[in-house]
Amino acid sequence: MRRASALLLALAVSPPALARGKHLPPRVRPEDNRRLKGNAKAFFRARVAFAAPHDRAQLEAGDPVPIQLRVTGYAIGALSPGGPVPHAHLIVDNAPAMEIDDLHAPLQLKGLSPGPHLLRAVLCRPWHEVVKAPKAFAMVRFWVGPRLQGKEGWVAERAAWPDPRNPILTYVLPVGRGEKVELSGAADPAQGPERPLLDFYLSHAHLARRGAKVRVVLDKRELPLITEWKPLTLRRARWGAHHVTIDLLSRKGVLVKNAVNRTHRAFEAGGS
Repeated sequence: MRRASALLLALAVSPPALARGKHLPPRVRPEDNRRLKGNAKAFFRARVAFAAPHDRAQLEAGDPVPIQLRVTGYAIGALSPGGPVPHAHLIVDNAPAMEIDDLHAPLQLKGLSPGPHLLRAVLCRPWHEVVKAPKAFAMVRFWVGPRLQGKEGWVAERAAWPDPRNPILTYVLPVGRGEKVELSGAADPAQGPERPLLDFYLSHAHLARRGAKVRVVLDKRELPLITEWKPLTLRRARWGAHHVTIDLLSRKGVLVKNAVNRTHRAFEAGGS
């Protein structure tokens, strides 16, 4: 009995191997976990917002436009050197996305023409998949140079700025080619994965068989309508140059009109 009691006491006070720090599995953040999809509950509280510029700001023509993002509930940047890099994609007007992986780096946009402009930010996984959380998207509208007065200014804004109260379809992947604006202090323009995936952020709409849909035309061939918000592998996009167009449709199959709801993009499959 004494030996048995002593053994039980030893087991009770002896910490398990894991508690002593032995054989601990490597730390994996939700942002880096490939088993988690962009719509995982782990990202529900992910939020991005623009601290600068302010919405409807009027900025001096020729001056750099400072960019500052605020991100909560989601890690930006690598946990360790060489590790996966969760990031945000910055979209200027409707041009190809640029990657932001350091929120402390001073960022400035240069080369914007006078007139109304639009910035959108989308949180992304290390492999560029869009985070599909309610607040993982932000946008800000601003003018470069004096605002045009009267109807002329209103028409210019309507063409460049989507109504934030209505459905907005933000194209993200494939990043592809297009007119690029210089973003100093950031990473190179986002390239996306070598395998062509189509991904986007959808605001104020719900995709379903009896709900809104996304229409995709790849190289002049219409693909089946997208009725579920998840990345789509463009299997017909083999090595070489391609062109894709996406549109947002209502539940009745009618185009949902809002600036930037239609995007045309040329891209290369099979490489960067």
